[in-house]
Amino acid sequence: MKVKPVKIVATIGPASHNEKDIRELARAGVNVFRINFSHASIEEAAERVNWIRQAEKELDKPLAIMGDLPGPKIRISDMQANTILEKGQKFVISKDIMVGDTDGCGLNHPSIIDVLEEGAEVYIDDGTIKLGITKKLKDKVEAVIHVGGLLKPKKGFSAEGISLSSAGLGEKDKQAIKAMVEHNADALAVSFVQTEKDILAVRRLLPENSKIMLIAKIETANGVENAEKILEVSDGMMVARGDLGLAVPMAQVPHIQKQLIDLCVRKAKPVITATQMLESMISKPLPTRAEVTDVANAILDRTDAVMLSAETAEGKFPVETIETMVKIIQEAVKHLQPYEYKEEENVGNSISSTVGRVADQVGAQLIMAFTQSGVTARRVSRHRHQQAIIAVCSDPTIMRGLCFSWGVYPHLIKPTKNFEDMLEQAQEIAVENSMEPLKRGDTYVIAAGIPFGESGSTNMILVEKV
Repeated sequence: MKVKPVKIVATIGPASHNEKDIRELARAGVNVFRINFSHASIEEAAERVNWIRQAEKELDKPLAIMGDLPGPKIRISDMQANTILEKGQKFVISKDIMVGDTDGCGLNHPSIIDVLEEGAEVYIDDGTIKLGITKKLKDKVEAVIHVGGLLKPKKGFSAEGISLSSAGLGEKDKQAIKAMVEHNADALAVSFVQTEKDILAVRRLLPENSKIMLIAKIETANGVENAEKILEVSDGMMVARGDLGLAVPMAQVPHIQKQLIDLCVRKAKPVITATQMLESMISKPLPTRAEVTDVANAILDRTDAVMLSAETAEGKFPVETIETMVKIIQEAVKHLQPYEYKEEENVGNSISSTVGRVADQVGAQLIMAFTQSGVTARRVSRHRHQQAIIAVCSDPTIMRGLCFSWGVYPHLIKPTKNFEDMLEQAQEIAVENSMEPLKRGDTYVIAAGIPFGESGSTNMILVEKV
């Protein structure tokens, strides 16, 4: 395969905050751009959307936009400037503290203090600061600093087993959802999902019949436990390993990653593996060998996409990071074998599971999936065949949504009128597509459905030659 089947999600930030940078990242291999509303303003998001859509036109390449909602993240209070904590000192976390100092801090969700227990280890700022709870009182806990350092205001706060049971959507979440709807974004990543109700709460704020994908971020113990039910009502999943690694024992994270990826692939819904994938490239032009291995293993786990956060948002080498990721993907997929999943017994599943085997048996270089909703292409994709999958659809929103799926290269067409029109367009696409253009005599396989234009009607396989 000449192109990379695993998709790359890149976060936009100060290091990529202009039209030229976004165009260069897209040219290097980005498929999905993430706008992180934990840091980006509504105005910045609008500007970035315009740049992404302009890059899409200039490069003639589908690019998806994913808004990442802040969610009910637990954060410490405001802090006095230059608050430095020393190892061994005592520290209080209290419901009454509004502005913290070296003696203690408060939380944006004070009720969390009620569930902190003596002996618990607490992490602030993704583990940069670590402390242990030594005593529990009525409205506060006392702790001792195990790892000190500069304590910045409003940094993330986490401990194993704690979670927000019913914080609901905040005002900034609602503003971000509204902005992404107005700007025709393709997906929303929903943070700190714990049950299916969290996804349904976001879906209720979308317009009726909205095609925006909802990606459930799994980063709490409750999210892992309820993953199957969450996936039933969402359109995909993100293995958000940063906060997850602080919410559950860190040694469990690799196994949870495999479990969640397998769940999503079986259900034919895209899964993104995220956090610290090439972290050292924030400041260095080359990754560590461990990072390369981590990315490759996520691909061998069959993830649909890999995500970069600070590497492209703040790093010194954003384009080089994408180029490195592409090289790792291209090498790793050489070692990935097709995989058979037990299908639910229906015609669409039977066709999508069979089309790859037919392609292998006839020596086809390409699979072409005519799809109205994207489901056919994703069902073919989950078997991880070596052939590129050209997903042919007439809806721009569905086309961009397929930028999340393994080995799927979306191609926009006019609606097919009849069988002859479909074959004519297929021949043209087979020769002229930019992913895997075929030569005279080459074979490709089509998965499609009659009647045309109806979602879920996939019922035929065709073997064609150029």
